Amino acid sequence: MRILKTIHGDTSEMPIWFMRQAGRYLPEYRALRETTTDFISYCLDSDKASEATLQPITRYGFDAAIIFSDILMIPWAMDRNVRFQTGVGPLLDPLPSPDALTSLDRQLIISRLTPVADAVRKTRADLDRDKALIGFCGAPWTVSTYMMEGGSSRDFSLARKWLWQDPAAYDVLITTLVDHSIDLLVMKAEAGADILMIFDSWAGVVPSYLRKRFIIEPVARIIAGVRANGIDHPIIAFPKGLSDGFDDYVHVTGCNVLAVDHTVSAEWLDAHLPRDVVVQGNLDPLAVETGGDAMLASADAICAAFAKRPHIFNLGHGIGQFTPLDHVDQLMRHLRQKRKNSA
Repeated sequence: MRILKTIHGDTSEMPIWFMRQAGRYLPEYRALRETTTDFISYCLDSDKASEATLQPITRYGFDAAIIFSDILMIPWAMDRNVRFQTGVGPLLDPLPSPDALTSLDRQLIISRLTPVADAVRKTRADLDRDKALIGFCGAPWTVSTYMMEGGSSRDFSLARKWLWQDPAAYDVLITTLVDHSIDLLVMKAEAGADILMIFDSWAGVVPSYLRKRFIIEPVARIIAGVRANGIDHPIIAFPKGLSDGFDDYVHVTGCNVLAVDHTVSAEWLDAHLPRDVVVQGNLDPLAVETGGDAMLASADAICAAFAKRPHIFNLGHGIGQFTPLDHVDQLMRHLRQKRKNSA
């Protein structure tokens, strides 16, 4: 697999995949989504989740597929009444305090998520052997923000206030999510995922003073827990919005790949990271939505910046739902030609 070669240090492969590559920009995805009444049911239908995962591979031939699911499946299994409202996004029953959860059996939680493992098995069976399958979870901080706020937020002020008001109580919630995240990633690896990924979509809103406690150390504990279960799969970590401290993040967490968003300078990152750190990213999704020469020039600049280190080409966030299909085609043709020319 091209992506595994890169993760193990090969600088010549440059595998390509996009975050949210199975999503609303694809007409086949929208057609499949219309066959299910609600989003959670869609995620828990292993046949449809597998089909959605494979759709972008069939259309574009990305080097990796990421299993179709959601970072809020753990709160759903914890009876937090997770639902998705059109035009609003995810909604949950908010926690009155971070330590307000009643005791929940770990085995019960993971048993409720077995349809996700079924989707991984089905996808791995149908996916070409040269394509990697990625299984993921949300990082504890990011998942906790939705649980505290009752949904998304502009700045997650309720969750952030608890970090200052009662950090010990917040530790309780983080620890609970660490445990369930370990279980979920181990289950996905055992079901057939080749690579694991941890999405910390709101890492950037945590004050730098509290970053180690609530961002870095929980991810480190998840990775250590996965390893303690005998899983040696490569792990990609995506601390979106992290403004600095990338070297510390990589070495403390023990992740194999650092995924970075589009606000980080590729040239700066390459200059400040040890040469052996594998980087994933970081084209602005709006560049792909816009298309044309500017998109290609930005992609070229990223490739040039990371030319001397192992690099997985990806976006700095998920591909937007209004992205024209021909723009993705144009970018993929360009990147494949670049890869061929450098071989």
